[in-house]
Amino acid sequence: MAYKYTLALLHYQDQLLVLNRRKPPYPGQWNGIGGKLETGETPENAARREIFEETGIAAADYLLTTAGVIDWFIAGQYIDSIYLYTAELHEIDVTAYPQQMREGLLNFFPVAWLTQPANLGVVPDFKRLLEPALAGKQQRYITNFVDEQLIDFWIKPLA
Repeated sequence: MAYKYTLALLHYQDQLLVLNRRKPPYPGQWNGIGGKLETGETPENAARREIFEETGIAAADYLLTTAGVIDWFIAGQYIDSIYLYTAELHEIDVTAYPQQMREGLLNFFPVAWLTQPANLGVVPDFKRLLEPALAGKQQRYITNFVDEQLIDFWIKPLA
């Protein structure tokens, strides 16, 4: 099945490069790198294009791996699904961040900081899927939001 969106977790050692978006969805919150597939584009190519457009990081600088799919619901209504990837960065100067980009502010944070339950500055489903996705299992993440609040979150095997 073809979905409209991709999301990538750019990982280097124990940190993630995340984006604090300027515009919806979830402006002012930290999230992964991603966006819409263009006509005729494969999900992997879309993820690579979005990574380059939003960060300037070239495909040769990371290893991209499929991490699963996010099924996105709002008030119980299916919206779409999102192809999820991890991108293990080979080498990067984390001291060169934060950087202001067209989409918002990029910065590296430790995974432990991003996943703290009290951290309200991270998109809620992104926070919940980080550790399982980075563990290397391909899974299906089911999310349900009401008024941009995460109401339900499940993890199931990717069928």
